[in-house]
Amino acid sequence: MLFRIHPPRAAAAVLAAVAITSAFGGIACSKDSSDLKTVEAELVAPPGVPEPIRRGPAHVVVNLEAVEQQAEIAPGVQYTLWTFNGTNPGPMIRVREGDYVEVRLNNPATNQEVHNIDLHAVNGPGGGAEATHVGPGESRAFEFKAQAPGLYVYHCAAGIVADHISNGMYGAILVEPAAPLPRVDKEFYVGQSEYYTTGDRGDEGPQKLDTAKLLAETPTYVTFNGNTQSLTGEGTLQAETGDTVRIFWANGGPNLTSSFHAIGEIFDKVYEYGTFDRRNAIAHVQTVLVPPGGAAVVEFKTDVPGVYKLVDHAISRVSKGAVGLLEVKGKERPDIFREVTATPEPGTTAEPTTTATATAAATTAAATAEVLSGDIPVEMRDNSFAPKTMTVAAGSTVTFQLDNVGKAIHNMQIANSAGDYDAADAVKSDPELIRPGEKGELEWKVPAKAGTYKFRCEIHPVEMTGTLTVK
Repeated sequence: MLFRIHPPRAAAAVLAAVAITSAFGGIACSKDSSDLKTVEAELVAPPGVPEPIRRGPAHVVVNLEAVEQQAEIAPGVQYTLWTFNGTNPGPMIRVREGDYVEVRLNNPATNQEVHNIDLHAVNGPGGGAEATHVGPGESRAFEFKAQAPGLYVYHCAAGIVADHISNGMYGAILVEPAAPLPRVDKEFYVGQSEYYTTGDRGDEGPQKLDTAKLLAETPTYVTFNGNTQSLTGEGTLQAETGDTVRIFWANGGPNLTSSFHAIGEIFDKVYEYGTFDRRNAIAHVQTVLVPPGGAAVVEFKTDVPGVYKLVDHAISRVSKGAVGLLEVKGKERPDIFREVTATPEPGTTAEPTTTATATAAATTAAATAEVLSGDIPVEMRDNSFAPKTMTVAAGSTVTFQLDNVGKAIHNMQIANSAGDYDAADAVKSDPELIRPGEKGELEWKVPAKAGTYKFRCEIHPVEMTGTLTVK
């Protein structure tokens, strides 16, 4: 049997069975799985990934719970999430081709909403949604046979569906091929999704779903793993030079197509749409399209140390939160990448210099050549700082006089010594958002210890950056 529904059970009874897997799993769901060993699926929250499967087919029990909870989705922004097992996206499920997978969904009595689960890896009505339609205080289960290897999205299909997905109820299930995937050094799980909040981007405090924005497909935030900061700071992904990296990328949507790109890397191999059919694996890919409700798997080898940005290359979405970091540590590889000093070739003429660019060049040269203190003028352009490298006196107090001469809104942030822009000792401009033609300032008590500090525009964090050297 390829698909079987278990009758509804009281929540307490199912939870008791979950606690003792053998009691629940000992009931054969079909003659096809009765002689298989029963195992409980390892469920791992993003960006973690369950261990690769090195076994034959089994009867796999997947225990999921609908969790409704308040959480931070951006600095200072609170939102009521609907999730599977308390994370956005839900935990990654890893099974094997040929497994019989029993999915159990519990909806605690303390919840307010009806939930269910539709797994795109399922051949059966609603992907399991009809079989798991549970109100608060109910639990239901069904079993399916994992027939087609690949990476698939799962999501709640209750309500208008889009609202449950946008509120965080989606995740990924990996059906490994019977012939295991090649071993790699690092595996990561990342989900992209959108929030449609009643407030504007940056409005702090509790926010609710704005259905009009949702239906108009105009998100306030576009995030990786449910938060604008989830893959930065302490959440930055880590690898070493020479590592082979595999990223399982799932797009919950509910509306936007993702253009997944790693700045400074070329994907050595891409499994489009999440399929592991070897005929569909393509090499040397720069950007991967992933539709809402779709997935992709990318693999690459890290050659050069540095910090690499993961983005949706519909690049304005970076300003809405669609950016993460992969830090690669190790020895430099000048045979692959190195910085050089550009010099004009004999007989060539330098590019004409306008008064404005000459002034900016002089300002930059002066700023990098001397140790600055007191008031420091800084222009914010579309999208760069002038100057973008400065040396300041250790232990002093400097005030950056910010002038937005561009046509877009900008600001300035200085990270702490660990490179964290959200830490308590990081600082940002006043006002926080400086509109075109307006001015602002940023006062910084320079640390007494020499070192290098980063600064950026929070709205344009990829292209609008700079460096402060403390001497």
